[in-house]
Amino acid sequence: MEQIKELKELNVFLKATLESLSSKITGELVQILNGTAIKMLSGYEKSDIATFNFEYRNEWLSIVFFGSNDRGVTITEDISLLFHEINEYTAKLQDVMDEVDEMEEEWEGDTEEWEDMMEEYREEQESFYGDWFINCWQEAQNLTQSITPTYWSDDFDLGLELHTSEIVEINKNQSNIRYYSH
Repeated sequence: MEQIKELKELNVFLKATLESLSSKITGELVQILNGTAIKMLSGYEKSDIATFNFEYRNEWLSIVFFGSNDRGVTITEDISLLFHEINEYTAKLQDVMDEVDEMEEEWEGDTEEWEDMMEEYREEQESFYGDWFINCWQEAQNLTQSITPTYWSDDFDLGLELHTSEIVEINKNQSNIRYYSH
């Protein structure tokens, strides 16, 4: 299972890549939490921001920030984090995933076993990524003392309120309204 070994090594490489970017991302988060990096959409002011939102884009391993008002309407321009910083990792990921796809086609074992191996890899990847981001956010929050409710989520229907560590439901039925509710 050479490819599975490569997947595990890829997660180790991801962790090292992210750790090398910690101070840069923490600095960007400080600017966001202080409001200096935020650009408002027309008709809104920074005082209208009720929540900070960070969404994890699984397919690109990037993060998008946006601010919402108290009705859940996005009122800031998006800010992309990590879009270009992990190019070396994503190139290596593509090579390994191409090999894994070939291996899946040739797989003679149990389909459920294959799916379990891939799920274990993805869960480990998401755990590294999520833990790393939350640690960067906590450091930035400690530096800024921001009390604005802040949410971390992926492309699904649940998110994490970072101040309270509560899991919350997210309504993403409309592209300009992303309401996080308890």
